[in-house]
Amino acid sequence: MKNVIWDFDGTLFNTYPEMVKAFSQTLAYFNIEDFEIDTEDIYATMRRGSVGTAVKKFSAIYGLQETQVRDKFNHIEPELVQNARPFEGIADLLKETKLANRHHFLETHRNQLAVELLNEFELTQYFDVMVTKDDGVKRKPNPEGINLLCEKFELDRGETVMIGDRKLDIEAGNNAGINSWLFDYDHLIIVDGQPNKRFTQVDDIKKSLLED
Repeated sequence: MKNVIWDFDGTLFNTYPEMVKAFSQTLAYFNIEDFEIDTEDIYATMRRGSVGTAVKKFSAIYGLQETQVRDKFNHIEPELVQNARPFEGIADLLKETKLANRHHFLETHRNQLAVELLNEFELTQYFDVMVTKDDGVKRKPNPEGINLLCEKFELDRGETVMIGDRKLDIEAGNNAGINSWLFDYDHLIIVDGQPNKRFTQVDDIKKSLLED
């Protein structure tokens, strides 16, 4: 693969621990007791679905208003996510594959904070272009963001891959007519959207990028 389009959360950076913490704090704000908060269930719901899925599910369970839960979570989460770190091996992967003339792009639902975190760890140097929520593209699995990159930079779709950690990333890649690879580092994804390849280790992604 010559061109790599990356998801951010759960793919480049392990943001989920901070997201789960933010969601737990959100529920606590609405007077949900600690013993009632199942952090493993929150995590699995986010990984297999989305934050929106978690908001719907746990608002229903605890009898809360979805809009209030979402707004409070969105207020708490950004500060906590600033503590997130890249997955081990990501920096080496980006560096080595860039030296091998692979082109890296970002397509994420997260706002400019994703770029700030990449910059904090000196990783923006490996990316040609980064598309975030602030660019106004439709959310995955809609392929609008991927199509924008492919068309603007004349990417060969047969030599382009979307790498993400959730079904919606895979579906976005498939919908755009490019390759799709799932990074399922914790073996949690059951319905995977039919990726071309499935990985549990960053090093295996690197090897595959250098081989293809």
